Amino acid sequence: MNESQARISFVPTHVAVICHDGPDSQAARKAAAQDHLRYIQAILDRLALAGPLFSPDGQRMIGSLYVFKTGNLDEARRWLEADPYFAAGFWQSIDHRPFLPAAGDFVGGTIW
Repeated sequence: MNESQARISFVPTHVAVICHDGPDSQAARKAAAQDHLRYIQAILDRLALAGPLFSPDGQRMIGSLYVFKTGNLDEARRWLEADPYFAAGFWQSIDHRPFLPAAGDFVGGTIW
């Protein structure tokens, strides 16, 4: 593949979202957990993957990671904002980024 072909084919197809919990988020996270899990079940077709982020010692949840099957940031934001975790308000920061799954098990090797 030449450089021009690489630039054309390397276009974001997903949106990765990293949510960092605020201080003392554990009670709010726990209270919203069942509604959150029901919501995730309902939107499985929109998710490439999702799951909790943990503290370095692996002992407590400190955030959430989503990879939505859309290249549209506004659509990904709407899906995230419908999540009961968003409504619970314990995320201190949320970062949405266009993302291209390019290598690994998720894509069956590489895309090049």
